[in-house]
Amino acid sequence: MHFDDLMIVLGEFGRYQRVRFFLLCLFSIASAWHALNMVFIGAAPEFQCDLRSINFSGTPLEDLTPSERTALLIPPESACYQYNFEETASMLTTASDAWSNRLYTNDTLANSDGAVTFANVSRGLVTCTNGYEYSRDVYSETITSEFDLVCEKSFWKSTSKSVFFSGRLCGAVVFGQLSDRFGRRPMFFIGCLMLLIAGTVASLAPSMAVFLPMYFCQGAAHTGAFLVAYTLATEMVGPRYRVMAGFVSQSFYSIGFMTLAGIAFFIREWRYLEIAITVPIVLFGLYWWFLPESIRWLISRGREVEADRIIRTAAATNRVTLDADIVTSLKQDPSMKADRHYYFVDCVNTWQMARLSLNVWFNWLVNALVYYGLSLNTENLAGNPYLNFCVAGAVEIPAYAICILLLNKMGRRRPLVVSMLVGGIACILSGCIPTGGSPAMETVTVVLAMVGKFGITASYGIIYLMAAEIFPTVIRNIGMGVASMSARIGGILAPLILDLQSVSKPLPLVIFGALSIFAGVMALLLPETAGRPLAQLPEDMDHGSSCSDAFCFFKKPKRKDIDTAEMTNCSNPLMRSK
Repeated sequence: MHFDDLMIVLGEFGRYQRVRFFLLCLFSIASAWHALNMVFIGAAPEFQCDLRSINFSGTPLEDLTPSERTALLIPPESACYQYNFEETASMLTTASDAWSNRLYTNDTLANSDGAVTFANVSRGLVTCTNGYEYSRDVYSETITSEFDLVCEKSFWKSTSKSVFFSGRLCGAVVFGQLSDRFGRRPMFFIGCLMLLIAGTVASLAPSMAVFLPMYFCQGAAHTGAFLVAYTLATEMVGPRYRVMAGFVSQSFYSIGFMTLAGIAFFIREWRYLEIAITVPIVLFGLYWWFLPESIRWLISRGREVEADRIIRTAAATNRVTLDADIVTSLKQDPSMKADRHYYFVDCVNTWQMARLSLNVWFNWLVNALVYYGLSLNTENLAGNPYLNFCVAGAVEIPAYAICILLLNKMGRRRPLVVSMLVGGIACILSGCIPTGGSPAMETVTVVLAMVGKFGITASYGIIYLMAAEIFPTVIRNIGMGVASMSARIGGILAPLILDLQSVSKPLPLVIFGALSIFAGVMALLLPETAGRPLAQLPEDMDHGSSCSDAFCFFKKPKRKDIDTAEMTNCSNPLMRSK
């Protein structure tokens, strides 16, 4: 008996699976909190040189208000410098008649007799010797304001994000291997414990030297635990519901996306925010009494007694009757036996496989890069950053819903290409449309950014499904693993590209858009996989049975239910993890 035949007999999505699937989906919410919290804990509030420590006594600036001193001492073109205080005070002393009126705009002092302009006099610029003063209007305290990650230290902000994504890359590899060896269930709880410890220590970090290693561990733990939870959630449902289960799990991730905006809105101090999203991890310890081990993994490891116990419990809950030798018949399933060893080179050892593999991996990299780039960029959009972030999460749910509804009717490739092209064009327009300070035009740019987010979310979901169908069964595990690592590299690059805003504000969005469009065009060369049997061996890919010609874009695929049973037969799926 094939494993999926068991799931059909057992009840593809019975009460037993529904309860545990829902519990695992709840972890997706907490996972999103940790994946995206840097948007708020690392936000950069407005700042200027701190003038509060300067001794103004005995100078013409003594009687001025703080805003008046700011207008005189802070250059409008740069918040990282201030005018030399002694030179400014000396100039004002020699122009006391103009000073007595205290009417000025920026660098101009005026009185009834005329004006004395500092523009005509050279004043030296000096660095902020007394540190920085930060606006508390939007964020009470972030790591940027507490550790002064601005000006010459601004690179630490993007570095911290890249460190987090580096941790995710490490977590995907390590937890994937360990879950194969020791089981899904124990690695889930180890990941939760590691996340709890790392998040707590990070919230108490006295410096970036302590924060960064803990943030790396958070990335590894959150990704590892999420991968295991995602694998368990999709393995416990029948083939007819498996892809839907994947999209629903990602929808819960989107709920976490949105709720993080609400949590951050009410908790604007980064240490308390870190604690608020970390403490709930304790609740997942209760899953010890409800979460079973993967039946597929138990049988592959020869632990038939434990597998039989779980199967019988599920059957009793779903009110179905099973044969007494059900586990014995499962052991005879070829998919449960150890396969012949295949390696990375098998993904690229023919022109056909190399072309398809590189195209898929590039698409994963671009999708992750643009997805995280747009998610992290919400703080730089016009308007309320909390509302922008919430909307960016909300657009993901209809994107997933449309994927579920259309992938059967339109196939995989056409929706993938269209969503990437739409997302890319929207990104470029959002970055290039001049706003001129107009609220209406600023709203247009935000809407276009959200359209881009919608498109890239849909394409991210589609490329995952499509990749699993493209790779032959015997190397699907390897191909998907490399694809996942490509996505992690995209995540590492995203904050670094966002730093290019210092060169040109539209540049990051233009890069995101151009890459998305290019990847969408490249996706035309991918085969349409809907309605076609999954290849079993790499040699099967050389027969040209798939429609890989770009001119077949408008060809309607044969109707096929979204049934990728073999997709999750991978023993070590380094699955897509946002």
